[in-house]
Amino acid sequence: MVAISIVTISKELMLACRQLGHVVSESLAAIVAATVVNGQSGFFSEKVIDENDAKTVVEEAAKKILSKEQPGISTLRLQAGYETAFADIEQAQLKKQSEAKGAEDKTLAWISKFTAKFDEDFDTLTGLYKKIYHFLLLRCTSPTGEAKPPSDSVVEREVAAALESVFPRVGLRSFVALTGAEKSAQLQELTGIVLGIRLFNMHQKKGGAGLPAVDDIHKQLGSVEFLENVQKEAEEVTELCREYTDVIVAASGPPRTRGGTSTMPDEQELARAQCDLLYYRQYLCYLLNLQEDLATSLEKLSIEQAHIREEMSDIDALVGGRVSVPKEQVYPRFDSLARNYRTAWKEVQALEARSKLYGVLQELRKKYFPALAQTGKDMLAKIPRREGQLLLDEDQGEEPVDLESIPGPGTQDTHMAQRLTVENYDQFLNLPLDFQGFCVHTLVSRGRLLVPGNPALGVVKYAGRYCVFATERAMAEFAQSPDHFFGGIREACYKQPELIHLLRVHEDFPKSSLNTVLQMLAGSQSVMLADAGTETPLHFQESNIDKDYEWNEWKLRQDALHMADIRRKTTSTTQTALSHLRRENETQVYLPKEVGTNTTHSRGTNPPRLKKYYTGLRGEAQQMKVTELKFDL
Repeated sequence: MVAISIVTISKELMLACRQLGHVVSESLAAIVAATVVNGQSGFFSEKVIDENDAKTVVEEAAKKILSKEQPGISTLRLQAGYETAFADIEQAQLKKQSEAKGAEDKTLAWISKFTAKFDEDFDTLTGLYKKIYHFLLLRCTSPTGEAKPPSDSVVEREVAAALESVFPRVGLRSFVALTGAEKSAQLQELTGIVLGIRLFNMHQKKGGAGLPAVDDIHKQLGSVEFLENVQKEAEEVTELCREYTDVIVAASGPPRTRGGTSTMPDEQELARAQCDLLYYRQYLCYLLNLQEDLATSLEKLSIEQAHIREEMSDIDALVGGRVSVPKEQVYPRFDSLARNYRTAWKEVQALEARSKLYGVLQELRKKYFPALAQTGKDMLAKIPRREGQLLLDEDQGEEPVDLESIPGPGTQDTHMAQRLTVENYDQFLNLPLDFQGFCVHTLVSRGRLLVPGNPALGVVKYAGRYCVFATERAMAEFAQSPDHFFGGIREACYKQPELIHLLRVHEDFPKSSLNTVLQMLAGSQSVMLADAGTETPLHFQESNIDKDYEWNEWKLRQDALHMADIRRKTTSTTQTALSHLRRENETQVYLPKEVGTNTTHSRGTNPPRLKKYYTGLRGEAQQMKVTELKFDL
């Protein structure tokens, strides 16, 4: 039996969808193929897939992608599009950094292993100085380094001038005597000083060609307005999630939660609302991640910009209009300025990447951003309580729950659920919440309804996972049978695979998670190496044969002298019929006239014909006679 990989199946799925007039990305095709359910035994990808299974997977995946009655595909499309864009951005940055670092390490290794034959070896030391200059061109012409030195003559002159002032040629003898580690450390310090000098020249508008200005790019990005837009959209999607949650809870709960409304959404509308809620939850998670990353990057960037301005003002005050400044005072300032500049540029790159990801989200929003059905809107108008309070209403009239009965962190039995609170656990605020902070109990008992938990009730630790819950009763019921709810989460992921990435349960589905699929696709795009051989003839036969080729150098010399002697000759021109400059003449003539004679009388003659006959020539001897006869014709 030949095992077929998900990558191969995804390509077949893409081809099948393209033949049906629907273009599908490779990541979406792979994640849908990896999450096709195999009856009651889980996903097909969890076992070895043969040819028959592969055909079934392609057919079922194509039906799911092309079907309009399965709204869960929209969430998978959102996850595949966003995560693919995120992986592409990260991969592009890592590739650029690795290329730059590879070029720097190669040059640095050559310099570190350099040894001169003797102190007065001028040519060898000049080659070393050129290598140091080449290293500075790689490190000091951009904030993150370049794989190839720039070809701008202005940048080359500025770097050469900074190198001569900081590290003149007379210091090469002492530099050669250092060890490899000491050479590397001194070169790293040299790059910081040279970059700081270039930044100071740019500040004084006397240099710094090719270096991007952090403040200018920050203004072009409009990061503050960008963060405000993300916050507004996050608030909008949060309100939508609350509306969908209230409608689903009211429709599936007791009559007292419906607010006296008579119009109820049917099962199909309720299922679509539940899938749309998952879509909005995933969309909101991406927005909140962008908001957190933007806020963190802006905070770090503002700190680094303040440090850069402070260093610039200190260097201004230190240098001023002086001709020379002690290097012990100014060199550390230049090095610190370069470090702050590189750190600030990393945050600028992070802002640019987040801006691209937000653009991807906006493009996905244009393709699918559903609205609540009219029956749901009518129900919302009559619901007495909203914003997540309907779950708490169901606990009314029942016995109160004693959360203190749940064991705390000091329990000896590690197989029991433990409740952690601010009072009994010091690191409570730093706990990593599993399942993205959603209520596990509601997800299992409410038909895959996704509601965020309330950390104020405490965090339940079980099997190395930290769970939060929406209500006290949900926490108490989970503490009684946590394995039941963990198994219910797995069953919910089989029914709606988009929950795998939304809840971050990749380790439970190692072959069906989006992270695994993206890693497989990235591995399939790598260059494959193979041993190959080819047979070539010993002597190649030239197809283009030059008849005028001459191998004898003396003959070529003779021809050259002959051609050079033409200068002393006089030339003349003659126009012939074949000359391309001759004049074209045209002559018009009259053809001769045809002449003929017609007569009506014909004459002719008929002369007689004379014949001579000789007799007496045969038989007995007798005299020969001649007889003449005349014939009239």
